[in-house]
Amino acid sequence: MPFQDLIYSARTVRKSPVFAATAVLTIALGIGASTAIFSVTNAVLLRPLPYRDPGRLVFANVDLTKRNVRDFPVSNADFFDLRSATTTAFEDVAAVSTSGPTVLPREDGTPDQIRHALVTPNMLRLLGAKIAFGRDFTEADGQPQPSPATAPGSPAPDWRGSASTSC
Repeated sequence: MPFQDLIYSARTVRKSPVFAATAVLTIALGIGASTAIFSVTNAVLLRPLPYRDPGRLVFANVDLTKRNVRDFPVSNADFFDLRSATTTAFEDVAAVSTSGPTVLPREDGTPDQIRHALVTPNMLRLLGAKIAFGRDFTEADGQPQPSPATAPGSPAPDWRGSASTSC
């Protein structure tokens, strides 16, 4: 019986090749679209994030309800308060601040857009990143550097009589 079905389907395809080609093409497009959608879904939703312990990561931001602003970045002062107040709740706390692209000139003078982020020195360790070349950040890297006027051994600046303006 199955052999007779195969012969019958071969005769049907031979009688209407356009219909058969359309059916095969439709099935191929359906399989291709399903594969593409699954690949995207797998990469975005199903696969775990490429960080150490991704289920334990928390992203915090601020909602300014009176201004009707959602997902506002946490300020530096709020970050320091959060970090000092949650020493028992979180293993570690890190911060990242991204901004729009910065335009810098290339060697030939043409503009080049550079995307960058400011991070706390412990960010790479918190995410479990492996350093391929060079060294990781240290806590000293996150400390503000003294300006030449306030460097040790230099005279203290004289603020008497100075004026400040703001725009």
